[in-house]
Amino acid sequence: MEFKIVTSIEDPLFDSALDLYDGKFDISLKESKQIFKQSLKNEHTKDDYIFLVGIEEDKPVSIATAHYEATTNSAFLIYLIALDVPNHDEIITQTLNEIESEINQLSNQLHSHDVNFIMMEVPKEPDEISEDYIPFLDHRRQFLFEHGFEKQNELEYLATSLEGYQDGIPMDLFIKSRIELSKDIFGPSIKSNYILKYVFANKISRSIIYPLLEEMGLRK
Repeated sequence: MEFKIVTSIEDPLFDSALDLYDGKFDISLKESKQIFKQSLKNEHTKDDYIFLVGIEEDKPVSIATAHYEATTNSAFLIYLIALDVPNHDEIITQTLNEIESEINQLSNQLHSHDVNFIMMEVPKEPDEISEDYIPFLDHRRQFLFEHGFEKQNELEYLATSLEGYQDGIPMDLFIKSRIELSKDIFGPSIKSNYILKYVFANKISRSIIYPLLEEMGLRK
């Protein structure tokens, strides 16, 4: 498998990669293509946004996207998806390793060392779980743990709705950290990534984002 970075919406790989994305998410759960376009074109995000595509036999088989937050030397891993094929786990692992490498390249250019931490939103496990869904949840949890991500319990994390509604959506926040996360690093880094993603990339109003940060205790 080879990897390519998409840096322009004019790249033919952009549309073909998003076809894979469309096939993975229910329409009610996914971000619009406009968000990807904004992230690639926006002056605030385009230089530190990674749109990575895994390719086999000239076709996209995986996508990973992330925002690198230079001030706090941290990153927000947004998507990590792959085709449902027999070697899915191998593909997704290689894709994760590759985007981490790309994030660390950005970090080393500015700070001469790897990123402090990578954060990732993960849907909360439902209170009632069907028997068919249990193996999926177990597999997801095991994958994250095996690759160094730990669920954080320091705050009740809230994601924004994709439509930019006022109410936040409770999510689990997983973090892969290179350093010990003291309070003066943990909170400000999450806040900076949150603003980078939701204000500058998604272009959601601060009047919606800042109350969510305050609700999470991250407004200061």
